[in-house]
Amino acid sequence: MFPTIQMTDLQQLVHTDQIRWFDCRYDLQHPDYGREAFKESHVAGAQYLDLSTDLSGPRSKMGGRHPLPSKEQWVGTLESLGVERDDFIVLYDDGFPYAARAWWLFKWAGHERVVVLEGGLSSYLAFDFPMSTESTVFEKSTYQADFKDDMLIQYEEVKNRPAETYLVDSRSPDRFQGQNETIDPIAGHIPGAVNCFFEEAISPDRRLKDAEDLKELYADLLEAESPILYCGSGVTACVNVLALHALGKTDVRLYAGSYSDWISQTDEVAR
Repeated sequence: MFPTIQMTDLQQLVHTDQIRWFDCRYDLQHPDYGREAFKESHVAGAQYLDLSTDLSGPRSKMGGRHPLPSKEQWVGTLESLGVERDDFIVLYDDGFPYAARAWWLFKWAGHERVVVLEGGLSSYLAFDFPMSTESTVFEKSTYQADFKDDMLIQYEEVKNRPAETYLVDSRSPDRFQGQNETIDPIAGHIPGAVNCFFEEAISPDRRLKDAEDLKELYADLLEAESPILYCGSGVTACVNVLALHALGKTDVRLYAGSYSDWISQTDEVAR
């Protein structure tokens, strides 16, 4: 299934398919923003997925700033929200990154019918569809996950990867080069990585760029076998993963702990 959907296409489905909306708005600098924004107004019938509590697991000394939830935690979240395996899931935020993280988690659990709304909430607001302040509760479900662990790679595998493996850092060029680092305590990047800033895949109106632009952006990646993608904490790299899936490149692996996990286990970095 194509990983994103335009509001014009979704408009044709709202009367023929049961859509489960999930609001993924978040702000790394203001962690309460998304939940507060959701309380103020959200797509009617939507439920909220919080990056820090739903789309991430508990932090520890290692594992990165936004470690993946355990399989049991993620299934528990889906069941508590009443998600069924055949639900059509539509994810949105203010743009792309947090919805892309949620998309990755759904795909990891083997959920096929899941998409990110192109343009985010603003594209929904351009249509005459209802917003709400009400909380929607679904009956708890039993979710039979089919986890795709080939989508994931861990620290030891990254450290001991074959020399020809393509490793891609999705952060901004200045952070990749060890400049203007304001988040992680050690500046730089994983040795051997190349840089492909996730924002380059997104247009100013917060949609994926067209296929030709994406093919140019990912020219080397498309030829690589099972490339590895990472960022600071395993969130924005999901944008690159999603965009590659949109081009049919599905053998990509996410280093979920990403750079923040790497520097918690080694001082080997490059600048």
